[in-house]
Amino acid sequence: MPPVGSRGFQFSARCARLRGFPWDDGPVTVADEVDTLLFDVLGTVVDEAGSMRAELAAALGQIGAGQQADALTSAWLRRFDDLVTAIGAGAPWRSTDDLNAEALADVLRDGSWELPEETVRQLGLAGHRLRPWPDSQAALRRLAGRFTVVALSNGNFSMLTEMFAGAGLTWHCVLSGELVHAYKPDPAVYQLALDRLALDPQRTLMVAAHPWDLRAAAVHGLRTAYIERAGEGTPRPSDKFDLTVPDLATLADRLLAGQAAEKSAG
Repeated sequence: MPPVGSRGFQFSARCARLRGFPWDDGPVTVADEVDTLLFDVLGTVVDEAGSMRAELAAALGQIGAGQQADALTSAWLRRFDDLVTAIGAGAPWRSTDDLNAEALADVLRDGSWELPEETVRQLGLAGHRLRPWPDSQAALRRLAGRFTVVALSNGNFSMLTEMFAGAGLTWHCVLSGELVHAYKPDPAVYQLALDRLALDPQRTLMVAAHPWDLRAAAVHGLRTAYIERAGEGTPRPSDKFDLTVPDLATLADRLLAGQAAEKSAG
């Protein structure tokens, strides 16, 4: 099927038949063996931190504190990560929206910042309005013509639906950890994709800007592509990914290089 926004979730199989090309670790024919691309969303496809910072700066600007946005956004994201870690350690699952709202309330309270109640409520739903990175829309459209492109996100479905509609992001399928009440890197989220879509992990490429996400995916046998988004995580010296690229546009160039060669030869 043609790619659709997240208002309709559906799976459509596509087979990629590309000639091999040299990947970063040597001449491995990974591209010829990949059918499906699983994308992390938050930080990889959309600029989560930058979008939240912009909304928080606008809100703080109303009380003359816009210059505090960077520090408060960092604290907000750290507190969110703490809440996710607690869930991984056994705390009851709650949605990304709920965690964002609680983390924001904690940070504002700790700093004695007072904002109007409705402003705080809207900020807590900032995940619904995250902006895509400049290369994301075009790259996903290009890749969707050759591969099955799937969003595999920690975001809850209501958040993802509104975000994708507003950002113009299209997918063949959208999966959320909400379905298994877990957050990546919990193994249940990767297994969700493998089971629901009947994927062969060796023919599936996990795309993420977070090295921890790729490490967890590799445990399931998934191939890995690291996207070098600023501020989203630095690989360890021991990390080895099948592909490392600066952005999704370059990923599309690499994966579609064989297709272009075939057309020109024809």
